[in-house]
Amino acid sequence: MSSTSSVSFLDDDSQRELDDLNKRINALQERKHALTFEAFQVHTTIRTLQSRAAHITNKTAPVSRLPSDVLAIIFEESRRPLIPWSNLVKRPLSPEVQLSHVSSRWREVALSTPALWTTIRFPILHKEAAAMAYLQRCNQAPLHVHIGPRISDPDSLRFIAAQFVSRLNQIRELTFDTDERQELCALFPLFADAPASTLRRLKICCNDTRGASGVVPRLDIFKAGAPLLSDIRLSALTVGLPQCSATTLHLEPQPGPGNPLSRLAFLDILAPLSATLTILHLKGFISGFHQEPGSAPVELPALKELLVYGNTLNHGFNVFRNISTPAITTLSLVNVRRQGLSSIHKFITRTSPEHFQHLRTLRYINCDIDDDLDVYLPHATSALTELAVSVKHHTHLLRLLLNSDRQAALHGVPPLWRNLHTLTLHVSKPLDREREDVDSDEEDDPPPTMGLLLEVVQERRAVGRPLDLLRIEGPHARSFYEEFTTLLVKTHEELHTELFSASLPSSIDVQDSEMDWAFVAYYIGNQYRLFMFKKHQQFAPHGTPAMHPRGLPVMAYPSTHAQVP
Repeated sequence: MSSTSSVSFLDDDSQRELDDLNKRINALQERKHALTFEAFQVHTTIRTLQSRAAHITNKTAPVSRLPSDVLAIIFEESRRPLIPWSNLVKRPLSPEVQLSHVSSRWREVALSTPALWTTIRFPILHKEAAAMAYLQRCNQAPLHVHIGPRISDPDSLRFIAAQFVSRLNQIRELTFDTDERQELCALFPLFADAPASTLRRLKICCNDTRGASGVVPRLDIFKAGAPLLSDIRLSALTVGLPQCSATTLHLEPQPGPGNPLSRLAFLDILAPLSATLTILHLKGFISGFHQEPGSAPVELPALKELLVYGNTLNHGFNVFRNISTPAITTLSLVNVRRQGLSSIHKFITRTSPEHFQHLRTLRYINCDIDDDLDVYLPHATSALTELAVSVKHHTHLLRLLLNSDRQAALHGVPPLWRNLHTLTLHVSKPLDREREDVDSDEEDDPPPTMGLLLEVVQERRAVGRPLDLLRIEGPHARSFYEEFTTLLVKTHEELHTELFSASLPSSIDVQDSEMDWAFVAYYIGNQYRLFMFKKHQQFAPHGTPAMHPRGLPVMAYPSTHAQVP
């Protein structure tokens, strides 16, 4: 029987009671709605009063008494630290955005400080809406722009052309960060003919490790010129650089050993910069065993610092047969194999004293030095003031120094490297204590490496050429430093020592002590790639994903609309 039919048979008293109950229910429902609305109003009023009370209280805090210009300086400094991306769901907010969300005054100061909004990383951290907000807030302040990766779609290219190319005369630092050559091929035409009158730093990075088929075309950029461009960081790609007076050139390791840059392409990059270049770092792969008939090395008369990685020599490229460095003061060799190092040593000794007479700093980091290294090298580099070697890789070089000092003391003649005042030890791996102590006769005897180093220190003092500074650097430097300084105290040796526990600034996995602009771009780009890889692993459907040659997923993720900060 339905409730309707049952109600129709209610007597009069029941019907009156039911009507009264419904009336009371409706009244209570109305009262409930009224109380809910009143509670919302009360809650809003409380929040408003709390906000006002907090505003008044905050005025008493020391930070609130700082002038706005001082607060703006603090804001700018707070953007320097590099923080790993820990959230797999969303990208981190930039420091300037977080600062603008703290309080009304902080937001007012942040929004009125154009320098906070000058770094745009599209699309890594800033989608189109966020990038537009930054471009509005930066006013006419110089821009630092990081473009890529994953920007080859038409919408991204149109946005880049409309917003970045049109503001090229405002851009001071520009990074192209791509995973495929096709991205660079799509990007470069946008910037090919545009002038870059204020550009000072340029980084072109391509991580495409796939072998190129056929002849790789040359990519020209800024053909109208970039007169202020001074610092260039390039992947090993055939790039046509603009007319400029650059003083720094780094050839980066990417894209890898399977895609070495040809010798002629490298010299074409180098030749226009030859008159002004003072710093040259060669970390990338260059091919070419021999000079072309009749060709002469590129003269670099202003070059002061040269760094050569073993990568550069692995395909037969001979550095000093292709470049001439008459004024070089610092030579750093990293991970160079025995054959390549022997060739460099022979060139140094053969061309002495015409060349390398100004060499002051010689650095060997994890190189394969011959055990039969003779005294011709110290003779050819007699002006040396600083020598850097790797612990446990180059002990025979220390022995050569020690033996030459002993001979000098014996015969009463000046020692080799008579001007050597700074000795740097690079500790890239922890010391193997068991292996170090295997030949010790006494428990208090120092490990062989430290014993040898102590003898070098003592013998330099004995020949009247004491060391001024012993610098210990590298990722495992601290334990070595602490143990050796304790040994100095025990033996009553006085020597100024320095600890620098970070890796070499030129190392690819380094966190620099002084933040290098190109390393920041590298770090942010790799954090983004790791973020996308982890995100794909966590949220992708079951099954093995297609993988990028660098080990990252190929699939493109749908871009989410970023909230405008």
